[in-house]
Amino acid sequence: MRLSLVKCCLSAVTAVALAACAATQKTAEWRDPSYAGQKFDDILVIGVANKGTVRRMFESNLVDALAQKKITAVPSFSIMAQDQKISEAAIKAAIAGKQIDAVLVTHLVGVEQKEVYRPPMYSPGFGYYGYYSSAYARVYEPGYYERYQVVKLETTLYDVKTEKPVWSMQSDTIDPEVDEKLIKSTINAVIKALSEQALI
Repeated sequence: MRLSLVKCCLSAVTAVALAACAATQKTAEWRDPSYAGQKFDDILVIGVANKGTVRRMFESNLVDALAQKKITAVPSFSIMAQDQKISEAAIKAAIAGKQIDAVLVTHLVGVEQKEVYRPPMYSPGFGYYGYYSSAYARVYEPGYYERYQVVKLETTLYDVKTEKPVWSMQSDTIDPEVDEKLIKSTINAVIKALSEQALI
């Protein structure tokens, strides 16, 4: 009976983990230890994406999130052509003459396909008969593997003055069902990390 309880608990933990789909987790973070400048308050936001709609959605939502922190931010799609290649030269040309003091770039690192084993869940009944009937049901209702994907993104903050990165974060988002969930979850994680680093 103890073994059954342990298996049920493990299955419940797995279910909770997958139920938290689209929850972005920070997997790595770096900050330039030599950076001792002021907080950034005028940021160019760049979302590198194959689809223009995703780029606009990401940048618009991140700009709105930064505005809630009283930070001025500009989406790249408003000053750069949608089909323009995101390069160092293009960014420099786009921010020339503007008061932008930082550039925040988010891009896809990769997508991993994973799977998790879902053991059978059953509750042993009272007495011997209840226990054996549950065991019998378990034989004919075995566990199964559930596949899911992990979207890996990297976000980097550059100081316009020095043209060097001052902060970077890698994140995993588990099985986002739609772009909107991935975007919202990623932005929340980015804003939280930047605030904790006192960069915004």
